[in-house]
Amino acid sequence: MRRTVLVCIFSIILIITGCSSGNETEKIKPILYQETIGDLAYEIKLSKNQFELNDEIVVYTKITNQGKQVLTYVSGSTSCPSHAFINVIHQETNDSLAIKPYGPCTSDIAVSHLEPGQTVEDVSTYITQLDSKETSPLGTYDVQVALPPGSTTPWPSVETQIVLTDNH
Repeated sequence: MRRTVLVCIFSIILIITGCSSGNETEKIKPILYQETIGDLAYEIKLSKNQFELNDEIVVYTKITNQGKQVLTYVSGSTSCPSHAFINVIHQETNDSLAIKPYGPCTSDIAVSHLEPGQTVEDVSTYITQLDSKETSPLGTYDVQVALPPGSTTPWPSVETQIVLTDNH
């Protein structure tokens, strides 16, 4: 009898635990977005698709030149190179999230070349604060990624979405 009661209690705990963790994993998932436009193959990785206020949003990018021409682009400065142009924009207000401060960076302008078959990778961290230092509005954000512009060429961009919530 005692064994039957323990088995029942253990089964109930498993069912309750299983149900609650299942609901959480349905909502929050990592993002791996891949798209090729013209000669550029893009990959965007984020640890999850839903963030809370005060979370840091780390965006990992890879851009591969699948064409036959060398692509030239402005890659930040020599001390703080950037091989991806990333913008995190609220869908309704068009407000952009602020990038986490880093540096110090020099004021020179670096130019890079993406050879055929070459891949560049970048990591940028955003904070849930607007460029104007206000708290970010809740809702859906587009994470836009492109190869940084060349001297005269804007490169095509790709995007995926994340959600900013206040689950407190």
